[in-house]
Amino acid sequence: MRHLEKWLEPTVIVIMLGAIIILVFADVIARFAFSTSIAVANELARFCFVYMIYFGVSYAIRERRHMRVTVILDMLPDGLRRWVFALAELVFLVYSIVVCWLGVVITQQALERGKILSSTEWPLSVLYAAIILSGALSVLRLGHSLWRVVVHNDTRLGPQTDI
Repeated sequence: MRHLEKWLEPTVIVIMLGAIIILVFADVIARFAFSTSIAVANELARFCFVYMIYFGVSYAIRERRHMRVTVILDMLPDGLRRWVFALAELVFLVYSIVVCWLGVVITQQALERGKILSSTEWPLSVLYAAIILSGALSVLRLGHSLWRVVVHNDTRLGPQTDI
């Protein structure tokens, strides 16, 4: 389980990036060498890009490398810094819960309407599921980060070393 927790996002990101490179390269070759386009390649590359980006969000949260402005946080004394940092993580956690919930709503609506992707003819909900998966992973990562801040007073902004 620890290996899955450690390698899930990086593995998905690398596989999706590799697929994007192969798909776009194949489409470029098809366009210039054979004067045709691979419609499925464009759609699959977009699909891979969406999943890569959304899994990158949860990975950045896990590594504490997501964008944040820390000027005020850096000027605070340690005691106050801990609680302001915890508040920031809590706000981000609530935001991630809302994003995850809205991802469920959007995915359900796409399923109910029977929307499909044009080339692959996959349900559009497969694409929207990236929001749910990333949101759920982000909630778990932020919950763990918040626990580390409150229980262990860990307000380091760099990557986690205990995982």
